[in-house]
Amino acid sequence: MKIRLFASLKDDFGSSFIEIASTKNMNVNELRQLLIHEYSIKAENCMIAVNMEYAEDDFIVSNDDEISLIPPVSGGSSNDLVEIVNKTINPETYSISKSSCYGAELTFLGISRDFNDGKKVNKLYYECYEEMAKKEIFKLIDQFKDKFGIGYIRVVHRIGEVSPGNISLLVIISSVHRKESLEGMIEFLDIFKKKIPIWKKEIYLDGSKWIES
Repeated sequence: MKIRLFASLKDDFGSSFIEIASTKNMNVNELRQLLIHEYSIKAENCMIAVNMEYAEDDFIVSNDDEISLIPPVSGGSSNDLVEIVNKTINPETYSISKSSCYGAELTFLGISRDFNDGKKVNKLYYECYEEMAKKEIFKLIDQFKDKFGIGYIRVVHRIGEVSPGNISLLVIISSVHRKESLEGMIEFLDIFKKKIPIWKKEIYLDGSKWIES
């Protein structure tokens, strides 16, 4: 399978094409993850075009398709990331190569608690309106980059059942100086909890309850 690269992707990889061995058809999201993890291509914030048409993540690609990896056309950073996952969040997975232009990088981990409002919490359940959540998070990222002069923001939220002690939210913010990251992180999290359509249910031995932000 041959994939066309453009702009910064082409410069970073050193070629306008990348060829991968494909033994089966895969969807667009699987292809993106393969490029990220097996070929170190910065494809997190890129669209994929199949036969010169933008394709959704569940679109199946084949070896005969003309495939192009499209970086952001203007503005933004390929290091920005928004993911909604239903698996364990490993912070190391979302770490990126450090740049000398940013003097600060702040990481926040939201960890599910086992006790709240006087009750023992056995597990938690997170539900999300995923399409809207991603759209709103990217809008929030753009706002904060303009307001605080932030370099990049990476957000990962877990959905489904989460046991106490596990990470439910990861946010990474970079900036030239520590002040922007520190102030930006506090405000970002406050607005995130109020605006992003993600809901949490606490499950107890004797019942459960949806928790408001």
